Amino acid sequence: MVRTTKASLVAQGAAAFARSLESLGHHVVEAPDGAGGDLVVTVDGIEVPVELTAASVVTPQTVDRLLTAAPKRRRSVAHVVVGDLVTGPAREKLRDAGWGWLDRRGHVVLRATGVHIDADVNPDQRPRANAPTTPISGAAAVSWAAALLLSPDDPPSMRAVARRVSLSHSAIVAASKKLKAASLLRADGRPLVPELFWALAEQWHPRPVALAELPPSGDDRTYTALGVNLDEPGPGWAVAGTVGAAAWGAPVVTGSAYPPDFYVPSAAELRQATLRLGEASRFAERACTVAVAPTPLVCERRFSRNTDQSATWRFAHGLFAALDLAQDRARGTEILADWEPKDFTRVW
Repeated sequence: MVRTTKASLVAQGAAAFARSLESLGHHVVEAPDGAGGDLVVTVDGIEVPVELTAASVVTPQTVDRLLTAAPKRRRSVAHVVVGDLVTGPAREKLRDAGWGWLDRRGHVVLRATGVHIDADVNPDQRPRANAPTTPISGAAAVSWAAALLLSPDDPPSMRAVARRVSLSHSAIVAASKKLKAASLLRADGRPLVPELFWALAEQWHPRPVALAELPPSGDDRTYTALGVNLDEPGPGWAVAGTVGAAAWGAPVVTGSAYPPDFYVPSAAELRQATLRLGEASRFAERACTVAVAPTPLVCERRFSRNTDQSATWRFAHGLFAALDLAQDRARGTEILADWEPKDFTRVW
């Protein structure tokens, strides 16, 4: 792996940013000494001094640190953050602050007086040995990343995870190599936190189906074929989302009638649920949602929590509820920022 210092990371970021703006037809030069900023971009005759910073993965925490340090920076220049990955919540924070960014996967934003650029550009990955464009892609990578975040201080063995998710050991090994190449793992195999969480959140794409009815309790034998073993041990339906996060102590208020978000182990169970419980005519009128778990780890182990629904519902690990919250780049990110879980390690 190519060793990258902070200075070289910024230099590589500046070069990548210049290439992205030049590909859009704008003129970019190095800023003269004493002028402030690292580059000067000319857009339709307007010269914009640009000050850059760079990181491998730009998370909301990264942006918070940069904004805290902003008073020390020159205010006459446009601020731009360059990252191999700029997460969705980080983009929202940068947008709110009036900052620009270059996500080296292919998106650039520059804001200044009289200038607004928000465009897709060609991917421009920095030189790293065997570095993948998308380090988390596919069931094996999602499962391995999740397994590491579930136990960040004591990583599980790859063989054990492979057995738990019914995938080959070689698939997990390949997934681990991608994470290492993307600098998302430490030298000792522990996950880089919170960067790995936000990288996984970018690839966490469940497809919930809004249902007209809630699933029955597990002792209702008429629903045996549905596989609703909500009150039994072992794999089965698991609550995550907002209701799940609240059950794990997230600072969010939900009433007993708030629609829960369930994960199920397989597409077959999702089809049975849709057939027997019916799809809601409108999402706002849903009794619940059901989605196939992005990794078997979601439904493999379920937990009892002290809630009004504890008699019949079992909950996915709080990590998966946090990943669901991360999909809401406004409200969800705010909840995560204030959530200090007591029953598991915070990784965001």
